[in-house]
Amino acid sequence: MLTIWGRRNSNNVQKVLWLCEEIGLDYEHEDAGGEFGRTHDPDMLARNPNAVVPTIEDDGFILWESNVILRYLASKYGPEEIYPAALTTRADVERWMDWQQTTLLPPMTTIFWGRVRMPDKVPSSEIKEAITKAEPIWGILDDRLNDQRWIVDDTFTLAEVSLGIMAWRWFALVEKKERKEQQNLENWFERLRARPAFEKHGISIPLT
Repeated sequence: MLTIWGRRNSNNVQKVLWLCEEIGLDYEHEDAGGEFGRTHDPDMLARNPNAVVPTIEDDGFILWESNVILRYLASKYGPEEIYPAALTTRADVERWMDWQQTTLLPPMTTIFWGRVRMPDKVPSSEIKEAITKAEPIWGILDDRLNDQRWIVDDTFTLAEVSLGIMAWRWFALVEKKERKEQQNLENWFERLRARPAFEKHGISIPLT
């Protein structure tokens, strides 16, 4: 049995839970991190010395790092189309997954902390600067989505799972008047919202 540790309002945990729901994978979930604590407990540190979430254990195999968890679970349990086996297509999916963490995440983290987690400690000027940085980054994805439904080969893949939770935060935390219209991105996000798994583990979870 697969066990997932992590709080449901963590974007990284949401990605893993969303994938499990998408592919119909049974799992046990235990709250950890944030208000639930536990990440510094000896048993949890033995599983994940970084003291963060998510962490999974699957038939005795322990794994952390959310995007790596996505790759592992999709490879073992998912249909091929969600994580294609063809080398170039798989590399394309992984490119967008890594782009989410290395390029998009930094300004999105500033926006989230400034407007949700610690609004009294992040100056408005920093939030505005982060929005200015994030907008052209999202524009790269908007261009990619021109004339296609999904990010890679017009098929729903792990690229959507990795980026969809970030998109929810972008549209929820940045008002229309603060950003340029990116219609391809908005249409893609509406398609994500129509997926029951995303509804359950993404937009229905309060941003905290």
